[in-house]
Amino acid sequence: MKLRDRVAIITGGASGIGRAIALSYAAEGAKVVILDLSDKAMSAIADEISESGGEVMTLRTDVASSSNVGESFGAVVERYGTVDILVNNAGIFRSDERGFADRGRHLDMITTTQPKTSLRITSTMSDEEWEQMIKIDLTGVFYCSRAALKIMEDKKYGRIINIASIAGISAIASHAPNYSAAKGGVVAFTKSVAHEVAGSGITVNCIAPGYVTSPPFEQGLQMMGEDRRSRLLQIIPAGRVGEPDDIAHLAVYLASDLASYMVGQIVSCNGGVVI
Repeated sequence: MKLRDRVAIITGGASGIGRAIALSYAAEGAKVVILDLSDKAMSAIADEISESGGEVMTLRTDVASSSNVGESFGAVVERYGTVDILVNNAGIFRSDERGFADRGRHLDMITTTQPKTSLRITSTMSDEEWEQMIKIDLTGVFYCSRAALKIMEDKKYGRIINIASIAGISAIASHAPNYSAAKGGVVAFTKSVAHEVAGSGITVNCIAPGYVTSPPFEQGLQMMGEDRRSRLLQIIPAGRVGEPDDIAHLAVYLASDLASYMVGQIVSCNGGVVI
C-alpha cells in the first residue's frame, strides 16, 4: 500500500478524474479528504470508500474562495493533524451550449477541408467567462497550494499534484482560450513552486490529461453528432478516449515515495494527441 496512512486532499474529488484518484488513493491506504461542491456526489463516493474499508472525510468547498479553502484545510488539520498530499483537480471548462458549439466549429476547422477563417471566440468572450475560468481553474490551485504548503513546509514533506490539460501545453483547445490560459498558468505555477520548495522535501508535479471520459465530455460527444465524434477519435493515435483510471494510476505514483526525485515535471497522459 503505497500511501498507507497518508492524509490526501483531492479537490473536485467526487466525480470524474478526481473520483478515480480518490478511490485509488483509498485503495493504497490513504486517508482521503474530498473537497467538492456536490453533496450528493460526495456522499456516494464516501459510502463507496467506507464500504471498502477505507477512511474518508468530505467537505463542501469552493476552491475559488480563499476563506472557504482556509476553513476546509483547518478542518482537515483539526481531524488528522496534517496534510501529506494535495491533488488540485477541481475545475470547469466550457460545457455550456455555446462552448460545445465552439468546440465543434474548431474540430471542423482542423479535420475538414473547409476554408480557414477566424473562429471569433476570443473577440466575443465576455469578462465574466474569462474571470470565472481563471478564478476556479487557476486561482483555486493557488489558494489550495498555499494552504497545503503552510502545513507541508514545517514538516519538510509533501506531495502536490496539479491536474492541468493538454490545453495548457498546446493549441488543441483554441476553442476555449480562457481554459487554455488557466491550464497554461497551472503548468507554469507547477514549475515555479516545484523549484521553490524542492529543498524542503516537497515535490510539486503536474498531470496534463488529454481527452478523458466524464459525464460532461460524454454529453459533448452526443451533441457533436456521429460524424464529429468519429473525426475526434481519428486525431487520437491510441484510438480511444482516456479513462479516469489512466490518470489515477499516474497520480498514485506521483503521490508515493517512488516519485521523490520527480520535481516540477509535466506528465501528459493523452494517447498521443500531443507529443
